[in-house]
Amino acid sequence: MSALIPSWKKWLLTGLEEDGAAFDWTARSLATLRPDSKPTEARLIAKAAGVWAGATGLQALALLSRELGSPLEIGSDLEDGSRITPGQTLCTWKGSARSIVIFERSFINLASYTSGIATQTRAMVDRVRETGMKHPVRITATRKTLPGYRDLAVEATLIGGAHPHRFNLSGGLLLKENHIAAAGSIAAAVKSSRSTIPHLLKIEIEVRNLEELKEAIQAGAEVIMLDNFTPDQIRAAALLKPEGVCFEASGGISLQNLESYLIEGLDVISVGALTHSVKALDLSLLMSGT
Repeated sequence: MSALIPSWKKWLLTGLEEDGAAFDWTARSLATLRPDSKPTEARLIAKAAGVWAGATGLQALALLSRELGSPLEIGSDLEDGSRITPGQTLCTWKGSARSIVIFERSFINLASYTSGIATQTRAMVDRVRETGMKHPVRITATRKTLPGYRDLAVEATLIGGAHPHRFNLSGGLLLKENHIAAAGSIAAAVKSSRSTIPHLLKIEIEVRNLEELKEAIQAGAEVIMLDNFTPDQIRAAALLKPEGVCFEASGGISLQNLESYLIEGLDVISVGALTHSVKALDLSLLMSGT
């Protein structure tokens, strides 16, 4: 059972509360036509090609519906990460008509979001693999997620084939321009950090040009983020790369320009757009008889 089921349950329940599901008069009126004792079936259909990232959500839906006294029987053998095609049935729901329509929008909103992230991520990961790089770069997401949704968003990038970055501020030390400005210099920021952090953490420094790159190398950075570097600047930076130091590129990189950034010597590309500019995957729930 996935450790993310509680998160899915929380956001499904939040969706029901936002929708005022307890007083959904449209759903209540169905009881006069289709009593709760009479089971109804619905199919979740993909309306676009993509990568499925809703399997854990279906487990959470089944559990939550039982807890709320409106159990849904979920039928699906589709695993997270599976490629899906337009018109494909992703799962079936069986239960009361009222339960189906009440949960419909909350589930689709979340599953469309996570599957959209997984789809976009897979496209970038596949593009890297297609190049046949000797040392393929890792695609990672960032912390640019909506508050509260990070666990679902990050899991979706992993489903899409990306690698994890730091999940939150305690997951790594990243000295960005404001930290460096506050410390006075790259060297001072690194010295202060080294005396403070747990011994298992690496120090990453964001640099904006080759001069700052040289300072970061001199200061002993273990990871260096090349912030908004052009492909030509990254090639120049790669010539300065010390043994054992990880180079990460970030800023303005998308599927459309990714190939120009696939440069030997670059280890990681972090892409905020994987989570902050995702296009939801189009899904539709169709009840029997529709």
